[in-house]
Amino acid sequence: MGCVSGGDGYPAVMGSDLDGRFRPDAEVAGHLLALVSEHQYAELGRELSSLMAPPDTAPGRGSCYGGVLSWLTGAIADVAVARLGHATNGGSFVLEVRTAAGGSVDARQLPPRQARVGRAVLALLDGDPDAARVQLGAADREPDAEVRVTTLIEALTWLNALLDAPTPALPDPPPE
Repeated sequence: MGCVSGGDGYPAVMGSDLDGRFRPDAEVAGHLLALVSEHQYAELGRELSSLMAPPDTAPGRGSCYGGVLSWLTGAIADVAVARLGHATNGGSFVLEVRTAAGGSVDARQLPPRQARVGRAVLALLDGDPDAARVQLGAADREPDAEVRVTTLIEALTWLNALLDAPTPALPDPPPE
């Protein structure tokens, strides 16, 4: 499975489905998500290796990293809204980060390189796709392969957890 993104790699309107047309980025993201969901970590490792080409390389499989990350981030925001509803008047979503021991960490104090997915999702939930593009663009230009793969795994893990999380009945969509 492979893809080559066009333009800057990001849709004009961010989200998991661009006007009902799935792009190659979505196909790759869906394949990776299925591997996570099915606990096929050896295959996931092979697939992620092929996506981890550093930025500014020749077009090919690695060139869809930004599009795949963008799709996953948009899907996280979409699922959050579907599960929780839109923020109410004057309200906003808050990202609460917990340590393995259960302690709380202020998400604003996380190093920028380690919080790009969370910041991009919060920007999308706040209706600021430009701020999300800044975070995703920085992730796409990241030269450190370990940071790149960790960012993608974070997005995959978060989306998989949201999709598997037991929730009460979905909220009624707000009136348009």
